Amino acid sequence: MSFPPPALQVIASKVASLLMQRNETLSIVETATGGLMSAAILSIPGTSKCFLGGVTAYSLESRKAFLGWTDENVKTYNGPNPELVLGLARHLRKTLVTTWCLAESGATGPTRPDVYRPDIEGPGYCAYGLVREDGGEWGKEVRVPQPKTRDENMVALAEEGLKFLLEHLENL
Repeated sequence: MSFPPPALQVIASKVASLLMQRNETLSIVETATGGLMSAAILSIPGTSKCFLGGVTAYSLESRKAFLGWTDENVKTYNGPNPELVLGLARHLRKTLVTTWCLAESGATGPTRPDVYRPDIEGPGYCAYGLVREDGGEWGKEVRVPQPKTRDENMVALAEEGLKFLLEHLENL
């Protein structure tokens, strides 16, 4: 398998090009995608001009350590949703002082998000949050068709996240 997967590389190239043309910056919070979105962006030459950093907050504990969560946030956690990831994006965007921050949280399998949210059936779900320095905020939920393997879900959800970012970059 080539890295990054071709679908991610194409989208990442478009994202990086737009950011660099505009002198804008990006940070990313990833959970279910495990850093694939950040890696795809970083695979594009010149992205040190626009990518200021990312956090792979795979556990609730890492959200406490790196993203401002408290014991209360962990105690009241009820699964991934757009409002939760918007909070993660707000925190990292402010911390790194970026133009944009994209965040995601979801389930690629075998863990099932319906433990927290009965409305989500099985893996292949992700919530995204995108914030911009001027206060713009957008949330989105995605289900990718199943059955897929864990790694297929990770790539598919990373692709959806980068598409979500690209859509907003292109519509400015």
